[in-house]
Amino acid sequence: MERTDLISERQLSVLAFSGLLSPLIRMLPRSAVYLAGRSAWLSPAAAAAAGAAYFALMRALLRGRGLRDGLAEMAGRALGSAGGKVFCAVSALWLTFYAGFIARSAAERLLSSVYTDGSAPMFSALLLAASAAAAACGTKTLARTAEIFAPVILGIFALVIAFALPDVRAANLLPVTYKDAGRILLGSLPITDIVGASVYFLFLLSHVEKKPGEGKQPLRWMLLQMLVILGVMVITVGSCGEKLTLHLGSAFFMVIRNISILGVIERVEALVITIWITTDFLLDATLLMTDAEILRGIFGAERRAPFVIPAAAGAAASALLAAKSAFGLQPLSELLVPAANLFFAFILIPAVLAVGKLRKKL
Repeated sequence: MERTDLISERQLSVLAFSGLLSPLIRMLPRSAVYLAGRSAWLSPAAAAAAGAAYFALMRALLRGRGLRDGLAEMAGRALGSAGGKVFCAVSALWLTFYAGFIARSAAERLLSSVYTDGSAPMFSALLLAASAAAAACGTKTLARTAEIFAPVILGIFALVIAFALPDVRAANLLPVTYKDAGRILLGSLPITDIVGASVYFLFLLSHVEKKPGEGKQPLRWMLLQMLVILGVMVITVGSCGEKLTLHLGSAFFMVIRNISILGVIERVEALVITIWITTDFLLDATLLMTDAEILRGIFGAERRAPFVIPAAAGAAASALLAAKSAFGLQPLSELLVPAANLFFAFILIPAVLAVGKLRKKL
């Protein structure tokens, strides 16, 4: 075990914040508007409340874990050696597929918005190769990379949102009444789904050094993430309206293309493309690292790095097989992947931890 490759809880939270912006930006605001209509801009607030409750539950289930216990080790103690390995094998297979799906989705988004003559398999392969190289470098290196990029990401979002606000029309957002509460909650489901995906980062807890006063870091960074998404929803729905948001594949990208910053319209979209690539890279690198961590435990190896290449190869195969076109990605993106994330985050993993608590193994 790489005992010297330790990070803080804050660093892990920053990594989750940056990486999970990747699927959030890809899915929103279209998926939320489809469910909640015009009132979807308030769905991030509902998702923040649901996320806070989920984080409180997970914190209660994780209380008492050993200093070097990641989710794989906790599952082994809760379910026994055989049961723990089955759980880890299922998780590894899913994370391998998810990494490939993220890579393919990132490639399709770039092709549909920017590089229309490019090759999706080529972009996917390049992203996975870069992610595998980062995953092999160690937890500390990747966490520090996220720490460097997080202020840049926040700065770009703040700049874009601030200069897009003048184009927001109140008629596209209001009125919202108590009758819209159900739709707002419905619109929060895809956002909550991604918030729940932060549970995958628990596999890296064996590399997190416990320090006093850091227990609220995940919640703080999740709330900051929801604040960013709220800004994205307001300027997109407020500028485009409900119908145009649903019609456009990347409504947020279309909005920022028309932004004028100090009289200059050109190249603003390059900032958002930078965010796309950075968040996709950080999430895929984390997924490959997590996958390798799980495989290391299953095979009882000392080092994680040798398992990064098999994990990346599996993700590359998944990226090729997941879909042959952007149309083929749609059912995966809107149904299979969200359903699987909900199952792992809100059913399987909490159930495993609850069993460990009941058996007094955690």
